[in-house]
Amino acid sequence: MTREERNEAQSLAFACEILTTENLVLRAPNKDDVQDIAMLANNRKISSMLESMPYPYFDKHAEEFIDNVSKPEAGEVVFAITDATAGTLMGICGIHLVKRRFDLPHLGYWLGEEFWGKGFATEAARAIVDLFFKAGSEETLLISVLTDNKASRRVIEKCGGNFWKQETHFSDVMQKDQIVDHFRITRESWMGAVAA
Repeated sequence: MTREERNEAQSLAFACEILTTENLVLRAPNKDDVQDIAMLANNRKISSMLESMPYPYFDKHAEEFIDNVSKPEAGEVVFAITDATAGTLMGICGIHLVKRRFDLPHLGYWLGEEFWGKGFATEAARAIVDLFFKAGSEETLLISVLTDNKASRRVIEKCGGNFWKQETHFSDVMQKDQIVDHFRITRESWMGAVAA
């Protein structure tokens, strides 16, 4: 089995049309989301916290993003985070199954600034972590964050993440080195977070 075939098989194993939580509906992003994604993502406060999000962010970036994550062989299971009542797009979350960092799958997410501080990132992240451990056999999920991003650190802790190690990465957006903290969420630590 080729790497692409393995990625496709993993993606299909995790794929589900919709995840629902108390306040959110997580669904596959589609072409109708292009303008909303671009509007939310075109924010330096967001791109400066993410490794691969360009700034400024235009419709073409959202189109490329949706095209890329829609391919099963991409090894990504990505959801648009939407409001359960109004359907408003609030951000993006997902699992990168391709083991580019430390030979581990990793979790990523971002929310539009207007949705910060309301618990939505935690709600979305916990739904994704739950899916990861229920649908797959992997024992560890990686999540990384800039060391000064206190809000994301709280989200990680609520998902059972434990600090693992620190690295320095060069940020293309900020044009400087930034300190990144890596956390691991294990099946055991997730079960502890669920029980808490």
